[in-house]
Amino acid sequence: MDAASSLNRPAAQRLEWRPTALQLTIGLTLLAFALRVIDLGGRPLWLDEAYSAWFSSRGWHELWIQVPTYEPHPPFYYSLLKIWRLLFGGSAVALRTFSLALALATIPLVTAASRELERQRPTGHPMLSAGIAGFLAAAAPTLVLLGQEARPYPLLIIAYALASLGVLRLIREFGSGPGTWRSWLMLAAGTELGLWAHGLGIIYAACLGAAVAPVWLRGIDRTRLLRGLAASSLIILLYLPCLLMILNRAADWSGKGWLTWSPIMALQLLSLYAVPVEVLTVGTAIAALIMLLLAKRAVQYCLKTPGWSGERAVLLLWWGPPLTAILISQLMMPVFLIRTLAPTLVPAALALGRSLARTESARERVYLCLALVITLIPGSVELAKRPATEPWDKVAAYLNQNVHPGDQVWLYPNDSALPLVQAGASMTMRGIPGNYPAVGMKGPIRAGSPAVVSVTAAQAALLVRDRAIDETHTVWLVTRQSGVFDPSNDMPAALARTRRAAPTQKWGYINVTPYYRR
Repeated sequence: MDAASSLNRPAAQRLEWRPTALQLTIGLTLLAFALRVIDLGGRPLWLDEAYSAWFSSRGWHELWIQVPTYEPHPPFYYSLLKIWRLLFGGSAVALRTFSLALALATIPLVTAASRELERQRPTGHPMLSAGIAGFLAAAAPTLVLLGQEARPYPLLIIAYALASLGVLRLIREFGSGPGTWRSWLMLAAGTELGLWAHGLGIIYAACLGAAVAPVWLRGIDRTRLLRGLAASSLIILLYLPCLLMILNRAADWSGKGWLTWSPIMALQLLSLYAVPVEVLTVGTAIAALIMLLLAKRAVQYCLKTPGWSGERAVLLLWWGPPLTAILISQLMMPVFLIRTLAPTLVPAALALGRSLARTESARERVYLCLALVITLIPGSVELAKRPATEPWDKVAAYLNQNVHPGDQVWLYPNDSALPLVQAGASMTMRGIPGNYPAVGMKGPIRAGSPAVVSVTAAQAALLVRDRAIDETHTVWLVTRQSGVFDPSNDMPAALARTRRAAPTQKWGYINVTPYYRR
């Protein structure tokens, strides 16, 4: 009997095993890595990523002095990427790995923020709350997508996560003191990083300030006042150079470019906080419904909670940026762009995790948790394996195979050269009306950037009558999103008047048309 009991005891202990906070964080970080590494190098860099590659290859003087005159984003992210590529190279995988690293580093911040909320108002199930919040940060489809792209959004996301953790720590610490310097530093560093990561970082900074202000101002003493003023003054002082750059490029957001606004666009928030339409299936629809249900419960609970608390701060950090972006877009200029709101998935994950942990029925908690994990992961895997929306590698291969010596390749708009070169196009190419960046050239600015200039019908006619191309056998016209950059088809019409057009090859909204000498 004693022998039998000793054999059963280890099995019972194994069944009662519960992961520690560290083990949970490591497991979720590994999950985030596994999802984001899927097909990481299987797609060519698309246009925005090619911008990142091109800017990060510039010299320091050009990057910080010239680039801000025509690029709307601050040069800080490109500077970090420049350092990264010095260590790991400039391939698509190497550039995207920087975003992957930032995404992985976000997971511990999310689980730490969840534990901080648990200290303030326990749910009774701290590991479940932290686990769901960390799982959503690891497996949310939008975060998986952005974690695979060489763009500044993962930097903005981790900055918001760090600052949010600082806010939550300060809300607790204000109950017994002025807040530790460590918490103030978290808030200041995260806010500053967010401001320098993206032109709309100022929206996030405003929401962070609004989240901490009600508790900071309540029963304020001299030490707390001085620490708050010191942190905010440092943030503003370091941000001033970035603000001047952004004001210089304010025209990019003025409604004269490609970005537009309609109130119906607010429905895109459903896909941001649930599942993107691209991977919406019966399975992922279940995950979407669960997330929307938990979101509804989270909002209801926060609104019922009296006084200002960490959970109300999370609600403000979640909904403050999208509502602000909608308000600005409606009253001033269009700034609502769904990927710029991805950082709000961090407070959303915290709120949803606590909502599930507060579910009274143990059976319902188990069912919701299992259903969410089982249905969301396949959707994220499918999104990670998505085909390229801009197959520049196929365009480059087609041109390399068909363009002969003496032919000319015209790119309209001119920035198409950036992804084509990254995809391996080996021929000499000519940007229309000039090579990127065509700053100072005359013509319509339809993309909002003075580096990407369109041409009028008269300018197109002058280009095709240039005697320098009279002896050119074939002019290969590469166009992209012609409805934006050439809505009247002025460039193809001008070429067709002097040359014979052959059938067009199409890859989505990318077209290549050869024009032969008559």
